[in-house]
Amino acid sequence: MRNLFKRTLLVALLAGAGVAVAASPASASAQGCGRLSVTWGLGGGGAYWCQKGDGYYRTMVYCATNVQGTSGGSFYYGPWIHTGDSKIIGKVCPSKKYLIDIGYDLA
Repeated sequence: MRNLFKRTLLVALLAGAGVAVAASPASASAQGCGRLSVTWGLGGGGAYWCQKGDGYYRTMVYCATNVQGTSGGSFYYGPWIHTGDSKIIGKVCPSKKYLIDIGYDLA
């Protein structure tokens, strides 16, 4: 009976430690992101800027060979930027593709 109590206590302690580790916060990410500019149409593009947090982000665009976005669509990504950088770098579509959508990606 005593060994059963020790095993139960040990399992409870290990499970509690596992929960404590799993509940620790993940690394901070970029926040307060907003679109700064966008140019729709053939060869269009734009830029996002994340002004808060401590992480990386990048502008992403979805471009296609037709205006409806149903043919030849692909995502294109700008470089990763840290929220502490004052750089604002956007992304444009290839010259023969239309900008269909724009957003941002977090690291």
